[in-house]
Amino acid sequence: MYNIQELVQKSRDGDISSFMSLLKEKEALIYNISFSYTKNSYDAEDCISEASIKAFDKLKQLRNEEKFYCWFISILINVCRKNIKNKITASSDEKLIQVRDEFSYQSIDDRLMVEELLSKLRKDERDILALRYLKDYSIKEIASIMDMPLSTVKTKIYRSLNFLRTRNGGVKNEL
Repeated sequence: MYNIQELVQKSRDGDISSFMSLLKEKEALIYNISFSYTKNSYDAEDCISEASIKAFDKLKQLRNEEKFYCWFISILINVCRKNIKNKITASSDEKLIQVRDEFSYQSIDDRLMVEELLSKLRKDERDILALRYLKDYSIKEIASIMDMPLSTVKTKIYRSLNFLRTRNGGVKNEL
């Protein structure tokens, strides 16, 4: 059995099996971390694959072999965050459109009003509202996904909802 330094050194020399041995050592931890971000086994595995490729390519940048797992986990977390952000960007507008279409409108004017209100929000505000109210993420999870401080996410939700309420003629209903 090799120690971490030997496996990292062999991996740096291009030995993929040594690199895979390093990952196998902490396979459960790596999967659990990825799954905790993606909440989906397929996406978790995709993120692990992408992080593995990135890590193998950048292995020469690792300064301390003992810190391999910390270094790899940081790459994995960044890949997971990027993956989630890309999915949000791609799907939030589609989800909002779908919700708007499923919403029981009293008239075509109501539908146009809702679409107009949402279009006046900035992209990040729409994304945050979509994560909070369409995908049921906690504020803490949204802060992690959007890579923003918790207080910023709370403020953006508060301001966006207030903006929508005031533009909607002061209606007090939950959006």
